[in-house]
Amino acid sequence: MKFLTVCLIFLTFTHSFSQKSDLETWTIGVGANNFLMHGDLSSVNSKATKSLNTGFYVYLNKMISPIFGFEIKGQVLKMYGSSQEFSSSYPILYTDRNLDNVYFKGETFGGEFNVVFNLSNSLNNPYDSTKRKINFNGYLGAGYHSYNSKLYDLTTDELLIDFSQNLNRNGDVKSIYYTAGLGLRYKLSKKIDIELRQTVNFNNEDHLDAAISQKEYFETFFVTGLGLVWKFSKPERESIVWQNSTTIREKKEKERKQKETIEASDYINKILEDSDGDNVIDKFDKEPNTPKGALTYSNGVAIDTDKDGVIDLNDKCPLIFGEKSDGCPEQKDTDGDNVLDKDDLCPEEFGNKYNKGCPKQDNLITETEKTSIISLAKNIFFDSGTSTLKESSKMDLDKIALIMLANLNVKFIIEGHTDSGGKRLYNLMLSQKRANNVKKYLVSKGIPAENLVAIGLGFSKPKYNNFSLGGRQLNRRVEIKVNEKELSEKDFAAEKPKTYIVKKYNTLFSIAKMFGVSVEDLKKWNNLPDNKIIVGQKLIVAK
Repeated sequence: MKFLTVCLIFLTFTHSFSQKSDLETWTIGVGANNFLMHGDLSSVNSKATKSLNTGFYVYLNKMISPIFGFEIKGQVLKMYGSSQEFSSSYPILYTDRNLDNVYFKGETFGGEFNVVFNLSNSLNNPYDSTKRKINFNGYLGAGYHSYNSKLYDLTTDELLIDFSQNLNRNGDVKSIYYTAGLGLRYKLSKKIDIELRQTVNFNNEDHLDAAISQKEYFETFFVTGLGLVWKFSKPERESIVWQNSTTIREKKEKERKQKETIEASDYINKILEDSDGDNVIDKFDKEPNTPKGALTYSNGVAIDTDKDGVIDLNDKCPLIFGEKSDGCPEQKDTDGDNVLDKDDLCPEEFGNKYNKGCPKQDNLITETEKTSIISLAKNIFFDSGTSTLKESSKMDLDKIALIMLANLNVKFIIEGHTDSGGKRLYNLMLSQKRANNVKKYLVSKGIPAENLVAIGLGFSKPKYNNFSLGGRQLNRRVEIKVNEKELSEKDFAAEKPKTYIVKKYNTLFSIAKMFGVSVEDLKKWNNLPDNKIIVGQKLIVAK
């Protein structure tokens, strides 16, 4: 009970200091120890060895400063001893034996409360404490232990005295002892030390060795311990054991200066604070909550160029005064011809944008409209190797549909073309599917199907060189033209391309690859004795 009271006082006292230090002050030690008795009987140079005097210990240490601290220690020890070779013989009380005819064995269990002195930090250490690997400690304290020592005959091993039952006692004997010691610690890592400790202990009774005589009134025992010390160090904290007072003062001074620097920096930052990030500090900002990304005047007010109450950041029409929430004026199209009234020369008559909103008088498609269709058709693309229209192409097809709706009396031809890669029949089929899908889309937009003729020409009409990557890409195209001769799909089916005029740099091999046929077929169809051809020569390329 007394020992628990001391432990409680220790923990309460040390906790009051733990909040004041920015260094780690707690450690735990565990290890093995060895017991040596020096009383009526001794473990040194004894006449016989009946047992190993070993045990283990554990302690909790709290350093109040780099020099001074406390610890609570618990230990268990086996004890053995007999008379020494050179010791004098004298009677042992409560037996008929002399000192040199007996030995004792037993176990002790107890705890200590020690004051710890860090001798290395208390001295004027010439080495940097953060680089030091060795540390010396001193210990002073008191302990309380319980033991069951028994006395035996050295020759026959007969039990002579069971001291726990002697003199009307019942149970283990208990005693206070006083301790002093030295410890040597070596720093293995930031978390682990190894420690060697030697203590001398003075027992307050004369029966630790189970032998009572008129010669000895108290007993001395020595304990040697070897173990590991685990430091509670967090990654950002150093153990106080390896920090001397000078180092701590320097560190605190450094921290004080850093704190002053941070406080000064915070003060300046507060003065220069710009909450909305518009490069106008709050002190001079008339609108400190300007939306991120908005341009502002020098006073921090967001710019509204057209003064319609919608700042330029959110105004879709920043140069035009608007009535709507997006900053744009009301958009009216009275005749529904997709030409706004403000741009429509005939706002109450259905027209088209190519005639400035007015209906055409001659019912003929204009050259401008033809050129627009040809230009827009260049933006018609398909997923690679398929006839599926890309989403990006539909916007331009919608524009083409508007022109066609304004010219419902005009018929058009949709031509699908491919490059020379692959088989001829496959390319014809793929180009036909692509032309059909373009026609299908335009029909879905209101164009009469009879106004459109879709044909696939494969790679029969290349516009560019099929031997370059860029040329092949340009040859994969769709063309939309006015069907001036009112041709049908049947007319194009009968019109198969069969000849080709040799151009500069053409070879028989390149022409064969261009049209997807073999060199041998070209030689056979054109009665060529060898691979020689000339510029301007007409060759049959398909049958």
